[in-house]
Amino acid sequence: MKSKKTNIKIKHHKYNLYNKKKNKTKRVLTAIVTVIAVCGLGVLGYGLGKPIVNYFQNREQYTSDPSSAWSPPSDSDISENSANSGDPNVSSEEPNSTPVEMTDPKIYFLPENAAVSSASLNSALAAAKESGCDTVAVTLKDKKGSFLYRSDIEGIKDGDTTIGAMTARQICEAITAAGLTPAAKISTLMDSSSPRLIAGGYELASETGYWLDAAPAKGGKQWLSPFKSETVKFIGDITSELSAAGFKHIICADTRFPAFYNSDINKYLSNLPLTDSAKRSAALWDVVSSARAGCEKNGAVMWLQISGESISAEKKDSTDAEITKSTDKIKDERIIVSYTGASGDAAEFAQQISAAANGAKAAVSVKASSSSAVDNARKVFENAGFDVFVES
Repeated sequence: MKSKKTNIKIKHHKYNLYNKKKNKTKRVLTAIVTVIAVCGLGVLGYGLGKPIVNYFQNREQYTSDPSSAWSPPSDSDISENSANSGDPNVSSEEPNSTPVEMTDPKIYFLPENAAVSSASLNSALAAAKESGCDTVAVTLKDKKGSFLYRSDIEGIKDGDTTIGAMTARQICEAITAAGLTPAAKISTLMDSSSPRLIAGGYELASETGYWLDAAPAKGGKQWLSPFKSETVKFIGDITSELSAAGFKHIICADTRFPAFYNSDINKYLSNLPLTDSAKRSAALWDVVSSARAGCEKNGAVMWLQISGESISAEKKDSTDAEITKSTDKIKDERIIVSYTGASGDAAEFAQQISAAANGAKAAVSVKASSSSAVDNARKVFENAGFDVFVES
């Protein structure tokens, strides 16, 4: 299938998480106005219908208007009742098996390409042992969708996305032989390689083809869509394969939507409920639930990794912190928030994590320019009650 050209670029913006506290009357009025606005947007979105566009005749002339970036309708909490609006193929029942209880780990994140070969893995493990951590996390699926291990998943094992030389079990055995506990990290929905292999990308509403986040000439790429049952199953298959191989912790990163534009919302992807916060949330949590089931199937613990930039953003939509808007769900998860010196004051950042976590088991992975900077950040976060992990 052919892909639509667009010059859309993902843009990240930082905002101040804290606003001045409003009095009770203003809060009530704000809530009423917000509800009316959301309802109005829903009626407008569904009333537009599918656009009549001859994509293939005009695709060379198509360009997206950068000024038309979509603005989310609300950052209000998602109702617990919205859980039933997700993928019907995902069971709402709890998995039969439960993860093995274990003491809190001290995780050391290896360099992203550490698992490419046994030589690079052994070199990275030597550095990890000196860190004082007892668990090492190795990236096994990156943001491009490349597999850094030999997978047996249908569509992947015979594809061209594998860049690792070892199996997941061999990687586990090498980590265990070094006296450390194996953990795996995977990118879930930010994946430009797998959509074409498992039919999990965003399909155009009115034409044959897949949505890209920019024009192909400008590096436009596909993403995995959480609305697709193929995607939901795929993520569960990965975590199941890794937990079966022996990984005790599996860290799921990049569980998010792309930054869409109004032209995407109203025309090219008008078949999807992208303005409906409840349905967006349900789709993301379908992916999380599938990942967790794959972990718990073989006794592994799942973590959700969220970037510091997203935690600090006032608007969470189209970031990996969008899932934290479901306060009733996030409180039961384990999350890891990435922190660098550029993330701002550590004490203020700790408050932002607490607000987003809403009682969830939270840890901070620290990556700083020097060991002294890491030590200073560690003290702040540990005093705030967080476990502190280290990123190499």
